[in-house]
Amino acid sequence: MHALKLICLLVIFPLLLAALGGWERQRATEANKELIDYSANVVIARQTLHTLAARKPPVLIDVGEEKVGIQPALERLDNIEAELPTAYRVNDVMRALAPWVIGLGLLAAFIGTAALLGTHWAGKRAQQSRERLLHVFSLGSRLLPYVLVSHVVAMAATVALTLTYEGLAMWHLGRLGSGEIKLMAVLGVIAAFCVYSIWLLLKQLRYMLGMFKPEPLEMFGRVVTPEQAPVLWRHVNKLANQLGALPPDHIVVSLAQGFYVTSSEANVLPAQSLLRGRTLHLPLLHLGLLSPEEIGAVIGHELAHFAGADTDYSLRFLPIYDGVNRSLEALLETLLVSDFIQSRLMRPSFMFGMFFMQRFDHAVNHWSRERELLADAAGARLVGHAAAASALLRVSVLQPHVEEALLAQCESANENELISHVLVALQALELQLPPQALEIHQPHPSDSHPSNGERLRALHVLLDDAQHSATRTVDAEAASRQIDACFSAPHAVRAQLSRDLIDVVVSETVAQTQLLETMAAGAQGEHALHEGGQWRGVLMAVLAVPFVLLGIWMMSRPWLAPERLKGTPLSALGAGAAIGGIALIFVWLGMRRFKRAPQTALRLTPEHFVFANLAQPLPIEHIADVSLQFMQGIWITVELAPEAPLPQVRKTAFGVPGARVNKKKRQVLLQMAQLCIDNKKIEPYEGLTLMTNYVNASLARKILQEQKS
Repeated sequence: MHALKLICLLVIFPLLLAALGGWERQRATEANKELIDYSANVVIARQTLHTLAARKPPVLIDVGEEKVGIQPALERLDNIEAELPTAYRVNDVMRALAPWVIGLGLLAAFIGTAALLGTHWAGKRAQQSRERLLHVFSLGSRLLPYVLVSHVVAMAATVALTLTYEGLAMWHLGRLGSGEIKLMAVLGVIAAFCVYSIWLLLKQLRYMLGMFKPEPLEMFGRVVTPEQAPVLWRHVNKLANQLGALPPDHIVVSLAQGFYVTSSEANVLPAQSLLRGRTLHLPLLHLGLLSPEEIGAVIGHELAHFAGADTDYSLRFLPIYDGVNRSLEALLETLLVSDFIQSRLMRPSFMFGMFFMQRFDHAVNHWSRERELLADAAGARLVGHAAAASALLRVSVLQPHVEEALLAQCESANENELISHVLVALQALELQLPPQALEIHQPHPSDSHPSNGERLRALHVLLDDAQHSATRTVDAEAASRQIDACFSAPHAVRAQLSRDLIDVVVSETVAQTQLLETMAAGAQGEHALHEGGQWRGVLMAVLAVPFVLLGIWMMSRPWLAPERLKGTPLSALGAGAAIGGIALIFVWLGMRRFKRAPQTALRLTPEHFVFANLAQPLPIEHIADVSLQFMQGIWITVELAPEAPLPQVRKTAFGVPGARVNKKKRQVLLQMAQLCIDNKKIEPYEGLTLMTNYVNASLARKILQEQKS
């Protein structure tokens, strides 16, 4: 469906405009011939009128549905001759515009067709080898912004010229009608809007051309130099030499994410350090939680991406591919917050950018899977297949526990104790392989990995052997010593990383608390919703009374005036009863509306939604969602939480607004003609916002209470 939309947008619609341009050209040519004939007829008519003017007595000339004298007829010919030059100029402009409409429409269709076919061809070619993937993707990422800009400009210009032509085509000899003038003005405004859109697009050109420029990868951690981590750097360089791989230019350690390498530009937070070249990211805790052999297998796997044929792929293709993905994400965020004009200009770019990436996804996934398996084999050659398989599963076993322990300890431990407390917390756990462990893809900020199951099978290691090693108990003291051995000043590194993480967690906690407090304060006091509009009920009842009287009169005619009765008495009785019955229904509805108008249909309190006919107030904590539908008035739909009990309905007096309970869908439904508060009508979205605020405020208070307790 996505490809079909693009074909319609990029090819079919421009071809339709080009076809319209061909029809416009034909119309302009025919109009020119008609003008020439008309001019010749005007000359003949003038000669004829001068001949008739010499006759005595003067004759009258038929002009349409009236007869006029010779002199008025000549005056009309003078006016027509005065307008003929303008008609010729308008026709000349129309004849000039039509070929441009054809040409620009065909150009846009050609650009769209070439872009779609070229992208499809490139996606197929990319599956043949990594070298071809690199070549065609690099070329496509450079050309694509220009293609998109040129297509949109051609389309906007075609539409503007088409509208201009159609506006000029409405001009004719003689006085223009007011409707014609207004329609010409509307077409002119729309054409001007298209030209303005081109100008806006050209203003966005720099951004669009930079759309496929790789953006720096954000990393959270600290850069460690060979002086700060001499043992770690020696170990990494030794592994690189054994693999024949390029060593990293930078090593970043952190308490978040996992092992990975990148050759993209990297922005290391919170220090805002911009790194260029090859960067190896290492999670500090895993340097103690894994054995030296397991660490060697994981680091060897990452360094293998800079060995042999993989080097060019890692250094050149992945930064471009990652950058395009991040740029498309940024473009989507811009679309979501941009105004109407800008979003419509950028949406085709985003759609085609997504199509462009989809054509390469299959090839990228294929080569990524292959290179990951080769990198696993390279790491296994350094330390053995058993250690490589154990490392693979142990990272999957530990990762969720590490994240949970870090978050828990950040709330209580200081920067000097955080890592030690986390290791102690992990030591107390009985580690188990999660059920989905073989389906897990290793976390990486920019690349896709095969599943753990695939990687274990490729290493030819039995699951039971790898599982036994991967789930061994954590030794906190040994892990701490192993971490410290990597650095010249381990306590400074620990404190810095801990402080960075604690600051982030505290900052996010404060921001979340402030948001919750704002939400909790957003719904104070009580609000009573009612229908209002008593006068509508009175008006409905009053207007129905004459029809009631008419029905009574028709029913009484068989007895009051039988001689004037047409038809049978039964027909008169039936017609009168029908009219009177319908009128009585409207009287009843009017009285019901009059009585319902001031009565509270729904009362909102900080803890409950109170419906008039429910036996008990509905606790807000039992509400999952609130929505509005428009069908014969306004329907307020309250979705109940799965564990919430169904409310009980009680009978109410006539005219009291009541809700219905849909037991099957677990909904409470309330129909209202309109929403009013204190006899003042409010818009439906205001009412929905008000109800949503009460629900959110209740949830926020509950979360805040749980945090305090």
